[in-house]
Amino acid sequence: MKLAEFVKKYSEYPIIDSSTFALHGGNLQMLRCEVQYWLKRGHLIPLKRGVYLLNEDLRKKPLSMGFISNFLLSPSYVSLEYALGYYDIIPEKVTVYTSVTSKKTTTYNTPIGTFEYRSVKESVFGGYTKMVDSGENYFIAYPEKALLDFFYFHQDLKGVESEFESYRFQNSEILNFKRFNELRLRYNKKTNNIARSFMKFSRLEKKRYKTLK
Repeated sequence: MKLAEFVKKYSEYPIIDSSTFALHGGNLQMLRCEVQYWLKRGHLIPLKRGVYLLNEDLRKKPLSMGFISNFLLSPSYVSLEYALGYYDIIPEKVTVYTSVTSKKTTTYNTPIGTFEYRSVKESVFGGYTKMVDSGENYFIAYPEKALLDFFYFHQDLKGVESEFESYRFQNSEILNFKRFNELRLRYNKKTNNIARSFMKFSRLEKKRYKTLK
């Protein structure tokens, strides 16, 4: 297969999965050799074994980083620091794409970014919603779940006000604390203790904000 023909077939795809090569007919072994050549020439960008992107000049669709994050390891949903930044619960815009998975903890360092996956038990996995980015669906934690996932992986927290201030948590008014309380029951005792302390911290912050107004 010539590069132009390959590009025509895949330029509208959000990602190129080598498992789809057989669908297009032709000599599969030869196509795989050509893919290796195109990788060396920079026409293709490797994400992980068997998963690629067309380079920026050849690609017609904008990248959906949420979709790519979900695709690289499934099942997974975007959560933790990246989701907290997305919802503006922390002021930093995080550049590492952090996710939660029920599979093993792993990281993919790719030319388009770093994708980190933290492992949780099946009972904790969940609490996400579907979003659309660049025409592609992906799963991201509810803001309340992203926060609880964060507490779950920061068991060193004592739940004191100074700690929450150090992370610069903000905009707690967007949180649905009914959902927060329902979701936190999935977690261990330590995470629940931190979560309850955070609710007290949020109430105090609201009072201070009203006083300032």
